[in-house]
Amino acid sequence: MKLWKLFLVIIIVTMFESFILQLTVRENDIAYPLLPLGSMEITGFYSPTSSLVDITFSGQGDGNYTIIDLDNLRVIQKGRLENKVVRIALQHPGYYGIIVNGSYSGSATMKVIDVGFPEDNWRFHLLFLSLCIVVFSIGVWREKA
Repeated sequence: MKLWKLFLVIIIVTMFESFILQLTVRENDIAYPLLPLGSMEITGFYSPTSSLVDITFSGQGDGNYTIIDLDNLRVIQKGRLENKVVRIALQHPGYYGIIVNGSYSGSATMKVIDVGFPEDNWRFHLLFLSLCIVVFSIGVWREKA
């Protein structure tokens, strides 16, 4: 077996292993810490994967919250602080933040509802894996012909 075929086989096996690992991640595997919230502060947290989470705000005072994606510097959701559950989608692994405006003091708890991986990640894996398999197949076919 030539070196380039061995390289392609290693890539193909690694990609299959990546698929298996991505498919075996469950909601219980991910936990977020209790987030203390104060007025005019930003509280950051890290999400190890893209997921759908329920955030429960509990505390005293009034104000507004803004949930931001710190990696892309964009607002995910805004709203009024009430003692209720807010559902948001964390679209990619990375850093996020909650900004509180007003006279609010309390905390936020996060519960994972669903775990997934970004579509771009799946697309790249599938395209690259398909390309490697096609190139490997052509190499094996040409060797036998």
